[in-house]
Amino acid sequence: MTALLCVAVLVASCGSGGDDSPEGDPGQPRHGGSITVQQPFEPGRGLNFLVSDDPSLMQILSGTVYSKLVDLRTGEGVTKVEIVPDLATEWTVSEDGLTYTFDLRDDVTWQNVPPVSGRPFTADDVVATFEGLKASQSTHKWMAEPIESIKAEGDHRVVFELSHPYAPFLEYMAHHFNVILPREGVDGEFDMATKAIGTGPFMVDSHKPDVEWVLKRNPDYYEDGKPYLDEIRLPIISDSAAVTAALRSGRLDIGAQPFDVIENTFRDNNDFTVTERAADFVSFDINTTRAPFTDPRVRRAIMMAIDWENMGENTRGKMNYTSLLRPEISDAALTGEQVRELRPYDPERARQLLAEAGYPNGFQTTLLVQKLSDADIREGEWIVADLAEVGIDAEISTLDPATAIWRRRDHQFDLSKAARAVIFPDQTIQDYRSGSAENYAAISDPQVDQMIAESRTTLDDEDRNQIYRDFQEHMETEVAGSVLPVQYYQFWAVNNRVQNYYQSPIYHGRRYADMWVTGD
Repeated sequence: MTALLCVAVLVASCGSGGDDSPEGDPGQPRHGGSITVQQPFEPGRGLNFLVSDDPSLMQILSGTVYSKLVDLRTGEGVTKVEIVPDLATEWTVSEDGLTYTFDLRDDVTWQNVPPVSGRPFTADDVVATFEGLKASQSTHKWMAEPIESIKAEGDHRVVFELSHPYAPFLEYMAHHFNVILPREGVDGEFDMATKAIGTGPFMVDSHKPDVEWVLKRNPDYYEDGKPYLDEIRLPIISDSAAVTAALRSGRLDIGAQPFDVIENTFRDNNDFTVTERAADFVSFDINTTRAPFTDPRVRRAIMMAIDWENMGENTRGKMNYTSLLRPEISDAALTGEQVRELRPYDPERARQLLAEAGYPNGFQTTLLVQKLSDADIREGEWIVADLAEVGIDAEISTLDPATAIWRRRDHQFDLSKAARAVIFPDQTIQDYRSGSAENYAAISDPQVDQMIAESRTTLDDEDRNQIYRDFQEHMETEVAGSVLPVQYYQFWAVNNRVQNYYQSPIYHGRRYADMWVTGD
């Protein structure tokens, strides 16, 4: 029903606005026009970044409506993490790693929406944001855990004092979750769950829940001449066939597509450019609190029974065979060959392990599948088929993303397959810290906790990378409760009227400020 409704919206209102754009050299930026971009899901818990951790919220508002202190460099040719300015112009870090000082832009104003009403952005807003995060119940507040104090030194400098060295601190300042919020919102002068007021290049113009978001140009954005676009339309549409139809008819400018559709429909289509990048992980968790999964031999058997590599190639088309870390982000990521040695596909050995654990005839269980696309279902079916070969009879339970996240956090599952959009190494490994909200497998391992703590206080890059490598090996061989076995590529079909479109490893809405459309 949602997909059909969204197609109707596309027919009625997603006409891209290109007719008003002047003709000219497509290589030169021009102002005006509108683009229509598929938004797969509606945010499920409101708009307050201090409450919601919904990826859809980040996708819509992070970098578009809200800015951050610093950002990641993105675009063509970027292969590693590089921190660049956003609201901060420069920063210094004390030699002991305990003091971070940020100098802020002095030409930024909040969007002209009451009650903030276009006032200047100041250091006090940064103080309010991170004090609000530390006082919140957000599942992401661990990112601010080492912040001992935050002080404004005048209007354009802010100083963070940490309780201990924290190697990933700057990375987390660039994370799409850590947008800067206005003091008025943090203090409750307006409801941030229903109203978004930022300093970013776009403002919320309208929102029809489960139908469409419309963002309009912020005329007071701090970068002169940007954004070029007048409008971004974000219809909520998740059905891949509906996306394909909307792209081909011109009612949608940018949409995510499965690999086979990209190859058969858009790869050689002169009206489109195909954009691809290594993206999220397939994630697989075993509930270590439930029998028979309390036995590490059973968990190891399950991991070895599944042909992860062929699953990824057959369901995603293009993938990296992985352990836990992103190979395009971190030098500490294990290679495919290293993963094969630690976690071989070996059904015979899996049967032996099950027999040793007292399950020579297998057992019955359930597999929770979080559905973001049809590929998720195919992967679930692949996993069930492989488990059946070693005597494990698994029944699939398919859930929407919001429900699946809640069920996984509450450990209401046996096995689960989902997607995980982790970026930085620390963000990945902290998921397995005892008590972490994202510790879906309920792993409680003192050695895991010790390695996480050690990595965070190790400021030398190579020493920290070695800890990350040791961590992955320990998780593969001793814990065997959670794995990110496949990093899949995502593919977008982009109408050629859209210029300077690129993808990022994070929800990077700021890139829309750099895009423009040609005349039709």
